[in-house]
Amino acid sequence: MFKYILSLGVHLFFVLIVSSCEKTINVTNVSDNSDNDIEYPCLTPNSDCKNIIKVGEGTFEFFSSFHIDSLSEVQGAIITFHGNNRNADDYFEKMASIIIELGLTDDILIIAPKFATLYERSSDSDWYWNTTSWKWGMPSYNSPLGENISSFAIIDTVLTKISDKSLFPQLENVLITGHSSGAAFTHMFSYTKSENSFNGLNIKFAVVNNQYFVHPDDTRIQQDGSVSVLQSCNNYNDWPYGLNNLNPYMQIIGASLAKNNFFSNVVDYFVGENDTDTSLDSGCHYDILGSSRLEKNLNFNTYMDVISPNNSHQITIIPNLGHTTNTLSSDVFQTYIESIF
Repeated sequence: MFKYILSLGVHLFFVLIVSSCEKTINVTNVSDNSDNDIEYPCLTPNSDCKNIIKVGEGTFEFFSSFHIDSLSEVQGAIITFHGNNRNADDYFEKMASIIIELGLTDDILIIAPKFATLYERSSDSDWYWNTTSWKWGMPSYNSPLGENISSFAIIDTVLTKISDKSLFPQLENVLITGHSSGAAFTHMFSYTKSENSFNGLNIKFAVVNNQYFVHPDDTRIQQDGSVSVLQSCNNYNDWPYGLNNLNPYMQIIGASLAKNNFFSNVVDYFVGENDTDTSLDSGCHYDILGSSRLEKNLNFNTYMDVISPNNSHQITIIPNLGHTTNTLSSDVFQTYIESIF
């Protein structure tokens, strides 16, 4: 039997987002080394809210409501990942509207990373991926120096930065979430951390409307509810479907530890009850869980309950919504955010 929570009522709202703060903070714009007065919290997805972090020999852009190199009294952070369109600005704006609605703008740092492609870079130093490799934690394309970096390592750097108590002395709780392809990233990234913690941060993983699932062992759920290995599906247990043939970042962790990490974490799954589109990626690697995102989420939850009856993974079905970012602004998800912060 799968376990799920059917929540009633969805609250849709429209908010005029404004950037306002009583004080300005003098920060360094690392893109051109000039000093600018910017009002914080910064809540509109424009250049004022864009930050750049140096990772290795390259750089990475993201939107954030507070500058990550300035002292801040925020108590928590939400890192929200874009979908396949890599529209980090829209996800930043969506999450800002939610935090405004909840009255948490001074308490929560919002971060919306953008995993750019070659033609979306702002500078030659920006790390970049193809349109899908970023969500699997794959290495970036090589820099001019011949180096690359995993998209997972990028987020490790961001987490390390916000765990710095000299900059964020009160920040403890972090929500890592994403919708659609961003949900796939969140789900897979949860294999890299243990017991919902990293560098002293308490981390929650919220996987919203996902269609891609990494399985922690080589079995798969069957139509009768049992689990067994697949006999006629080549490479079905390779990353990102399973824990064989891992990418370079995951190889450092190893399959055994990655599996233990996944089971040690509380991972929360959310899916719209109308997310029933069946025109998704096909193939035995994907089809085993069902034809729609709703089916896949329910069946993966069933699978987890069979292989690990005491697991801490839970699914919530959001009523009246399909495959939309409005699931993030539903009453259901807002209540979830409030429970963390």
